[in-house]
Amino acid sequence: MLDAAPALDADAAPTPDAHTPALDAAQLLARVERLEQQMQALRMSTLAARRFHFDGRDYPYHVARGNRTWDNERAVELPIVRHELQRHGSAGVIEVGNVLGHYFDIQHPVLDRYERSPTVTWNEDVVAFRPPFAPQLVISISTLEHVGHSEQPREPAKFRRALDAILDWLAPGGRLLFTVPLGYNPAVRDYLDAPHAPRTALRCLRRTTLDNLWQQADYADVRELRYNRPLPCANAIAVVELTR
Repeated sequence: MLDAAPALDADAAPTPDAHTPALDAAQLLARVERLEQQMQALRMSTLAARRFHFDGRDYPYHVARGNRTWDNERAVELPIVRHELQRHGSAGVIEVGNVLGHYFDIQHPVLDRYERSPTVTWNEDVVAFRPPFAPQLVISISTLEHVGHSEQPREPAKFRRALDAILDWLAPGGRLLFTVPLGYNPAVRDYLDAPHAPRTALRCLRRTTLDNLWQQADYADVRELRYNRPLPCANAIAVVELTR
């Protein structure tokens, strides 16, 4: 629980008069930084008191200073995916992309091609990887959109190959639940626009305010939204479920 936000410091930006000495650059910078910290604390405490509605359930926003979740899509992705993990349990789970371990204690193994961390089990390419067991659940938070897109040279078809590879990992009846920002990787929209038999659910959330409030939306209404425009980071996300 976050403490109540401090009141804004009236001394941070005093009204100048003839008797007020001029501020040097260091003093001015210090006051600006203090104001920014106070505004951030106010935004964090305000968002922490709100909830968002998704698929018939109310969730608290995840508010943390790390990675500025109070100002991006992590505020909604983390509660949704963590709820699914808690409902399922850690046994038989693989996470693609080291995300949950930055915010929570985790027991499941994690595949992340690049990040070296105690919470990462394997540093391998998702397309080439073969897990040592057939998972019942694979989860991924804003990671798969980078496959083939944030690599050089770019391989647009690799996003779909990554989904096919993960489906091959799954035990019969196993599921892949992943989130992706819309408007970031064109291959994601191409995939979501087309039918895909294993896709059993496609749900979306749209960022509606600068202070990071989100609402559930139909894919048709958000498919053309751009990343980082007009609001910071994702302006909409897709929550996608595939079943083997």
